[in-house]
Amino acid sequence: MKSGLKCSIQDINPKVVNTNEFYGVVHIQTREWIDGLFSCKLRDFSKETDTNPKWIILDGDLDANWIESMNSVMDDNKLLTLASNERIALKPHMKLIFEIRNLKFATPATVSRAGILYISDDDGYQWRAYVKSWIKNSPYDNERKESLQKLFNTYIDETYMYMRKSFKSIVPTVLISQVMNICKLLECILAQNEVKGLEYVFVFATVWCMGAGLEIQEGNKARLAFDKFWRERWKIIKFPGKGTVFDYYVDIENSKLEDWNKLRNDDIENSIDTSKSITSYTVPTNDTIASQYIMKKFITVGVSPMLVGNAGCGKTQIIKGLLNELTASGEDYRQQIINFNFFTDSTLL
Repeated sequence: MKSGLKCSIQDINPKVVNTNEFYGVVHIQTREWIDGLFSCKLRDFSKETDTNPKWIILDGDLDANWIESMNSVMDDNKLLTLASNERIALKPHMKLIFEIRNLKFATPATVSRAGILYISDDDGYQWRAYVKSWIKNSPYDNERKESLQKLFNTYIDETYMYMRKSFKSIVPTVLISQVMNICKLLECILAQNEVKGLEYVFVFATVWCMGAGLEIQEGNKARLAFDKFWRERWKIIKFPGKGTVFDYYVDIENSKLEDWNKLRNDDIENSIDTSKSITSYTVPTNDTIASQYIMKKFITVGVSPMLVGNAGCGKTQIIKGLLNELTASGEDYRQQIINFNFFTDSTLL
C-alpha cells in the first residue's frame, strides 16, 4: 500500500566487519568511544525528526557474535545498549529486516523475537518473474521478446534440474543468479551487435553462465559430462564435433559457432617488448581468450566477474591482461590491484 511518504533504506552486511566495528567499541588505552557501522546508522535514523518509514536491512549470514547484542533491539524495549552506556531507541517508524540464509546459529531468544518468513525458490517463480520483468523493460521489438521468453521456458528448467542432480559447483549458486547472468550477457551482446541468430547467442550465454562454474575434477570430467548432456539433449543448435561446448563462441555476423582460436591475435609476437617482464603479456589460448571475452562483456554492463580456480591456473594473469587492455584503450577504465588473504580485514583495506 502506497502512503506517499519518503522511505529511507540502509543495506548493511554484518559480516564485512567484526563485532566491535559493527556496534562500536571503547578504546582500551584512551577510553575513547569509537562508533560502529550499525550504531552510527541507527543513531542517524533515530535523530531525524520526521516520521517517514526507515528500514535497515541486515543482509548477511547470522552468527552468535553479532545477533545476540540485537536481542534488546528486537524485544519490547527496542533499545540498542552500547558499551559506552549510550542507548539508541528503535522508534515505531524504524524497522529492521534480517535477510539471512538459514537459522543454523540462531538461538531461541533470537527466533522468538523475530517474525520468520521462509521464501522458497523450488517452484522457480523468482527467476520467471525476473525474466518477465527483464524482457518487458528491454528495448527489443515484440517478436524478439516473444522469442526470448520461449527460449527461457525451453532451456532453463530442464538444464538446471539435470545440473542439480548430476553436478556440483565450485561456488554454490542459486538458479536466479545464473539466470540474471544470462540476461546480462544477452543484454551486452544484443546491444552491441545486429543479431540474426538469436538462439545461437542464447545457447552460448546459457552454456557459460550455467556450466562454466562446475567443480574442478581430474581430467576436466565435469565439463566433459556437461558437454555430453548438452549435445544429447539440445540438438537444435549443433556444436562442432571437436572439443566441448566451451570451446566455441558465436560468430554474430554469420550466425554460427566458431573456435575461440579465431579470435587469436596473430600479431602478438610483433607486439611483445622484450625489455618488459613476461608477466606484462597474456599469451592467447582458448582458455584466456574465452575468459577475457566473457569478462569484458560483463564489465560493459556493470557486472563484476569472478574467476575461481586452483592456485597457479592463471587467474591473476588473465585478469591483468584484460585490465591492461582496457586501461590502454582509453580513460574509461583505471585499475588497482589489491591482494587478499586470510588475514585481510576492513582495517587493512
